[in-house]
Amino acid sequence: MASLGEVLARVDASEVARGDYRVSGTTNVEITDVTHDSRTVQRGAMFCCVRGEERDGHDFAVQAVHSGASALLVEREVSGVEVTQVVVRDVRRAMGYVAAAFHQHPSRELTVVGVTGTNGKTTTAQMLGAILTQSGKRTSVFGTLTGARTTPEAPELQRTLASERAKGTTAVVMEVSSHALALQRVAGMQFAAAVFTNLGHDHLDFHRTHDAYFAAKASLFSPDYTTLAVINRDDSYGRKIADSATVPVVT
Repeated sequence: MASLGEVLARVDASEVARGDYRVSGTTNVEITDVTHDSRTVQRGAMFCCVRGEERDGHDFAVQAVHSGASALLVEREVSGVEVTQVVVRDVRRAMGYVAAAFHQHPSRELTVVGVTGTNGKTTTAQMLGAILTQSGKRTSVFGTLTGARTTPEAPELQRTLASERAKGTTAVVMEVSSHALALQRVAGMQFAAAVFTNLGHDHLDFHRTHDAYFAAKASLFSPDYTTLAVINRDDSYGRKIADSATVPVVT
């Protein structure tokens, strides 16, 4: 638990909003959780009003406040509520940074390796987990075999990492899906290394074009997320990432 002011102080304003950022109301309110699901709101939670393809979280803000939310993260102010509202340009992106800040940035205290690619993510993640365990690290592996989604939404992800830190885990290997990258689920994460396996023709129902699918995968290999890229250069798209990455590359 922390005050809203303390949480926001842990996040650089440019990272929260990538543009406009303002607070309507007091920051002297206690935050007990960060969530985007109005059904899970408990007293003191910060409710993030995420806009989806079918539903807009702003439409559930009043319900969230009635359930006990003490603050809202919004892209436009919601009328009819008397709680603090943090207004940002992109709630999805800001939600990741705010959730990470609320949990005191667990990915900075763990050795976190992210694995992305069309095929081989699960096998690679499991192998890396075994290697890290054999090297003496207390390791957890997350992905297709452990959750309903390959990569959970940012509040759940940060909550899980904080729980792992509290249990004494020192290393985490996690699959990072293209959906997660496109939808900013890993915003606020800091990976010790990011791994690329390959790129095929998949998920075009979501990304629409192969270029957009590739761009989502490639976005992981930047200083925003990682300090090291591990790339399969046998894949033509791997070579593109290796040649354009703005972080050190191992192939």
